[in-house]
Amino acid sequence: MTAAIWPLIVDGLLTTATVELWKTSGDGRRAEGRWAAWTSFVFGISLSLCANVAAAPELSVFAIAVAACPPLALLLAVELLNRALKRHRAESARATTLETDETAAGAGETGRVVRLAVVSDESRSPDEPTAEQRMWAYYVTERAKGRSPTGAELDRIAGTNNYGRRVLRRWLQAGQLAAGNNW
Repeated sequence: MTAAIWPLIVDGLLTTATVELWKTSGDGRRAEGRWAAWTSFVFGISLSLCANVAAAPELSVFAIAVAACPPLALLLAVELLNRALKRHRAESARATTLETDETAAGAGETGRVVRLAVVSDESRSPDEPTAEQRMWAYYVTERAKGRSPTGAELDRIAGTNNYGRRVLRRWLQAGQLAAGNNW
């Protein structure tokens, strides 16, 4: 019974360690999780390597080499996939940076991009509009052009994050917007 369960235990350990490696790849804050994942992965590879070599039909160099191939191939495959994932994340981050730069450059068409900081109401001058007021001004302008701005557009204009959709929903519930708007 143990002989039948043992490969499942080792493969489960390797699978769990691999998933953890992919989750923590490129995330500096989770260094201890990455260390534990690599330790588990190397331990699982070692167990698999020992079991495969011990199960070799004969103790010749060729039989041992053939028995050692699957765990070593898995080790190399996971390392290659980790590198590919890091490269993909770096390219995605670069593309996001380019998009942000393009959005800021194209902001002249739709209004200026404002970055908001957490500030108390007393420190904001009464003349300065709130994020919601800037959103409403942009919304009215775009509706006059025949467009219905999305929550993401409102966030971009006001410099907020995931606030535009809530504002649109609240405006709809308050009756400020027509129910047929596409947002």
